[in-house]
Amino acid sequence: MADHFIQGSFAFTCSIAEAALIEEAWQLAADLMWDFDPAPISDELLTVFPPSLADKPLSGFTAIFDDANFPDFGADIQVENSIEDPKTCSVSIYSDTDFQPWPIAGLIQRCCQPTLAIAPIGFDWSLTCSKPRIDSFGGGWCAIFPDRIEIESTRQALSKALNGGLS
Repeated sequence: MADHFIQGSFAFTCSIAEAALIEEAWQLAADLMWDFDPAPISDELLTVFPPSLADKPLSGFTAIFDDANFPDFGADIQVENSIEDPKTCSVSIYSDTDFQPWPIAGLIQRCCQPTLAIAPIGFDWSLTCSKPRIDSFGGGWCAIFPDRIEIESTRQALSKALNGGLS
């Protein structure tokens, strides 16, 4: 038996308002995951995550997760006010066990549109294993733009390279 881990750690700068949205969404996911009654949802968060199902107001938010019944980012978050620019924050997202690239990217794309209009945000992650198991190591990268998210695993990149750059 072997343990598998998806690990990631990155930080980016965004506005205080964007960081507040990220923190609110992070807490909402935790509340939903543990079946707690969530705090009242701000109009700002409902605006960036409009419902995808008319009878479920949080369906737009839970849609960013692989399983809407299990809304987990698989990571921790830390937000710190910037010393250089009092209008910005540094957001750090990190995990050494179950980092979830797609939901994290979806959250950043929805909550940080003004920042993404200036420059994309990117991160990478690793897939590791406690034992030397074939195909149990790798990782990937993610680039978040205002209009799209590009994600690729190292396995996909290797396959392209081995096939002469063909996808």
